Amino acid sequence: MGAFADRVEREAIFALLKPQSGERILDIGCGTGRYALELSRLGARAVGVDPSSGMLAVARVERSPPGGPAYLRAVGERLPFASAAFDAVIAVATLEFAADVDGLLAEAVRVTKSGGRLVVGVLNRRGPWAVRRKRSRSPLWADARFFGWRELQARLETYGSVRGRRALFVPPQLAWVPLPLLGLIEALGGCLARPWGAFIAMRLDIGR
Repeated sequence: MGAFADRVEREAIFALLKPQSGERILDIGCGTGRYALELSRLGARAVGVDPSSGMLAVARVERSPPGGPAYLRAVGERLPFASAAFDAVIAVATLEFAADVDGLLAEAVRVTKSGGRLVVGVLNRRGPWAVRRKRSRSPLWADARFFGWRELQARLETYGSVRGRRALFVPPQLAWVPLPLLGLIEALGGCLARPWGAFIAMRLDIGR
């Protein structure tokens, strides 16, 4: 189920991002480098930043092939890059843990070129995955903050035009369901239950 959810979320992010070969793309809160590596494989010049030295150590060992992503330790609220340094920026499962959400978004916008885009992905606070995370005893999620569609949209619209999509209509309780059926449930949910998607992806077009 974890692999299925990861694939669904990644498809939603990349459908909005539309990365192009040769673009310089920043992954804020890159963790162990899953998105950064995928961007690199698509031909982008990917850079990942994360405050966790442990996660970055994994990224540098497992997801840093020759010519692959560069990884730096930094927090999203204080990015060590010049303004307009990137063609695009992503932040997936990052805002939930930010000490200053608006500060992080402001920095993401600052380092993105005019005409570029910022794509963020969060767990819908009303979705079953966020509820499960909040009820878990994992210290990782104990202080996480979850967002709804309207709140995230309002924060991003401060900077420009916003569009988005919902995904992950399969609840975690269906982990026993065979993979082909999970795909069918996801497709039906996208048609019949759009407001209840557990994952929200939004794209901000900078300067538009």
